Amino acid sequence: MESAKKTPLYDRHAARGAVFGETGGFFLPKNYGDPEGEAKTARESVGVIDISSRGKLMLSGADHIKFLQGMLTNDVKEKVPGTGVYAAILTPKGKMISDMRVFKNEDSVYIDTEPGTNGNIAELLRRFRLSYKAEVLDVTEDYCVFHVCGPGSGELIEKRLGIDVKQMKEYDHQACGEATAIKLNRTGETGFDVLFENGGAQEIWGILLENPPVPELCGQDALETLRIEAGIPVYGRDMDISTIPIEAGIWDALDFEKGCYVGQEVIARIKWRGRVNWHLMYFEAEQNGSALPGDTLWVKEKKVGRITSSTYSPNMGKNISIGYIRREFRDFRGEIYVGGEHHIDKTPNTVKITEKPFYSRFE
Repeated sequence: MESAKKTPLYDRHAARGAVFGETGGFFLPKNYGDPEGEAKTARESVGVIDISSRGKLMLSGADHIKFLQGMLTNDVKEKVPGTGVYAAILTPKGKMISDMRVFKNEDSVYIDTEPGTNGNIAELLRRFRLSYKAEVLDVTEDYCVFHVCGPGSGELIEKRLGIDVKQMKEYDHQACGEATAIKLNRTGETGFDVLFENGGAQEIWGILLENPPVPELCGQDALETLRIEAGIPVYGRDMDISTIPIEAGIWDALDFEKGCYVGQEVIARIKWRGRVNWHLMYFEAEQNGSALPGDTLWVKEKKVGRITSSTYSPNMGKNISIGYIRREFRDFRGEIYVGGEHHIDKTPNTVKITEKPFYSRFE
């Protein structure tokens, strides 16, 4: 943690009572003293979360779109400037190297990645660039990002930044002065990333958070609760180099018409002729039990799955989890026991599968 970096807004957060933790190499607020209350506020009105540790890449050059078309699982070429897509980079065997959100500008592409993954992704893109005229810049340390979410987020963005968000769809983005607003679903609520250069950080803080102050600043703890409630998997926790995108259910990251990309043959074969052995599912604890990341799921003496993310949901009043279940148990609705790697280690705790994410009203 000693090597973690401070953002230009570190002192502002500290003055608000932030409890800091390391996220992707940066000190960011874990909470401001009441993580459960922060999560409730984001569901009831507006929450503002500093997510400046997210990886940020910029691609430009004469061939940058053509290059990305052969690397990413989704179609960037057909998008118009001001829009974007969810995508992934795969190995030749169809396993996930990373997921990402890709935003097209007039002469460049901005890529948003999970915290701490930007360096490896930038290196991979440069290695495979070959003769393409494409420049790959890692600008993670040059920009800050707030995520504004909740039922009042659109109104706040319109009033504070002067952007009309009523017609914006997910991944649409629009510049306003020193900031760019991007409509994104990170919590199951209508939400917007506000991206701005470090030099404008103090100005944006004042515009977005002061006069009058916003209802609540939220930390990383609240964000984790909100995204698990929304059933949103993240790379590094719910997906990794062993995951096939279809196992994680991220169909919106896949395009089956755009042509070849690395790993495309495997993905196409699974869609049209095959099946996967694991499926990402949602679990809620029965009674007062819980399931933790890394726990094994059991039906009688058969190992049927594993937990990848979990949290206590103050909005639901129960423990909830994301994880994987074997194909043949996808529709199982009986008791599933929670335990360790061996059957003898199972606990009295049980969970049940829910058919849909626990919460979603993103519009």
